[in-house]
Amino acid sequence: MSLFLICAYFTWLAVQNLALPWAYRQHLLSEPAIVILMAAKEVILVGALALLLYRGFRKDLGFKAPDKFALAYILLLVSYLVFAPYALGSKASFGLRMISLRSVISLALFYFWGRLSFLGIGELRRLIQFVVGLQMAVAGFGLVEWFFLPTSFWSSTVGVGAFMLDVKGLLEGQNVANGLPSNMFQFGVRRLISTYGDPLAMGIAGVFPLLVCLGRLWRPGPRVATQLASWRMAALLIAAALLLTLGRESIGAAVLGIALLAWWSGQSRRLALPLGMAAIALLLLPPLWTHLADTVTFREASAATHARILYSSWQQIPGMLVGKGLGEAGGWAVSLAGVRSEVGENLYLDLMAQTGALSVLLLVGFLLATARAAFAYARKFPDPLISVAFLAAAAHIVSRSALAIFSPSLFGVVPLASFFFLCGTGFTTMQRIRSQSGLRARRVLVLRPANGSSSEPAVGLHRIRRDDRQEQ
Repeated sequence: MSLFLICAYFTWLAVQNLALPWAYRQHLLSEPAIVILMAAKEVILVGALALLLYRGFRKDLGFKAPDKFALAYILLLVSYLVFAPYALGSKASFGLRMISLRSVISLALFYFWGRLSFLGIGELRRLIQFVVGLQMAVAGFGLVEWFFLPTSFWSSTVGVGAFMLDVKGLLEGQNVANGLPSNMFQFGVRRLISTYGDPLAMGIAGVFPLLVCLGRLWRPGPRVATQLASWRMAALLIAAALLLTLGRESIGAAVLGIALLAWWSGQSRRLALPLGMAAIALLLLPPLWTHLADTVTFREASAATHARILYSSWQQIPGMLVGKGLGEAGGWAVSLAGVRSEVGENLYLDLMAQTGALSVLLLVGFLLATARAAFAYARKFPDPLISVAFLAAAAHIVSRSALAIFSPSLFGVVPLASFFFLCGTGFTTMQRIRSQSGLRARRVLVLRPANGSSSEPAVGLHRIRRDDRQEQ
């Protein structure tokens, strides 16, 4: 699949929650047609994996630690989809099990799609720029809608509330309030939702591009002085939109990710600028100070509820080691089936409640192995943009994994799709570069025998092949 089609796909993921509700309200698309369009993106993902699978193995795609963890994780989750109703007595409908499976398996599927996509260095650079540019566009639209458009834009013009109720089947009062997403207003402050149609998704999507922008400013590289203003503007735009989402977990992940990025880059002194930006933004929204104090002291209703659910979840761990089956816990079970589960607000416990402790171990292994590989490539590759992107990816995974104790945000399919795809295709690109470099080295050894001996090149060739096998 060409880079253009890949970028078109991820653009559609970002704008679908604006385009589809509007088309539904204007009677341009019927409900069945919209359901087909929504399902089409899943078909494209699975179809792309199927089409690329043979190509990947034919090119000797050596499996690394992240690939092994991800594959084992996928196989385990699929087994729960098939066998849980018989082995665990799960009563969730097949549709709910499929939706729940999609939410917990997509990060590994998008990663594998990236691993099976063979991009060149120039294409990888353009993909990184696309991810940042797309989030700039989404953040820019979000700032316009937050400052200048009335809330009726989302209810009467876009019709997002009716779309969520009629097409997605979500609940009035819980997911939708007065024709608007229920969390569009919280703590007495309007939250930015942009084209994602949800402030949490908007916040989740903004963290990695923000880290890339800051890392690029901290490592400008040669002949890019004229581009610094563009990266600075991108960082300001994305940071402002992220703060206005009031997504506590995403803002926390951004702060932790920025600290890690600065530490790994040796640029800790440059934290003054982003911290100053955040402080100024908070000063413009005085209710946030009260909200922050109430959150830390658990006087705020949402924070108190989250703390109660977390406490209840920890108490239930002994009964969740095997899991109850897909759709028996988690946000989709609550929103679509009205499941009342005292398990949640923690990605690992949410997953364990459905598919057991082994799935949590495999997920953590995948995340840590991916972060480690990204960090290693960032240290070895000289290209400033690609190196910064790998370092930002490592910081993003570590920060999100830590904050997942308080939120299931890593299962945000749409906002994190391009991120995991980028990780996968980045690893494949680096692997191909190393393979091609090894091939060139072998050719040099064959053409230029050392000391005129015909036996020494064969010894050197054997050593290189042995080293390649050890790496894989």
